[in-house]
Amino acid sequence: MTEKLTVKQHRLIREISQEEMAEKIGIHVQTYRAWEENPEKISIAKAKKIAAAFNISINEIFFAN
Repeated sequence: MTEKLTVKQHRLIREISQEEMAEKIGIHVQTYRAWEENPEKISIAKAKKIAAAFNISINEIFFAN
C-alpha cells in the first residue's frame, strides 16, 4: 500500500505554484493556501477541479488510504 499524498505534495511534485493552482481552479490564492493547510474545508466540486488540474482521480487525493 502506498502512502496518500496531500494536495500540497501533488502540487510540489508537479512544480506548480499556489498562484497557478488558484488560477487553474478559479479561486483566490489565499483560499487555496488555506485549503492546503485544511483540506477538509474543500468542497467536493472544488476537489474535483483540483484533481482535474493534477490529471488524477479525486480518490487519489481525498479518499485513498
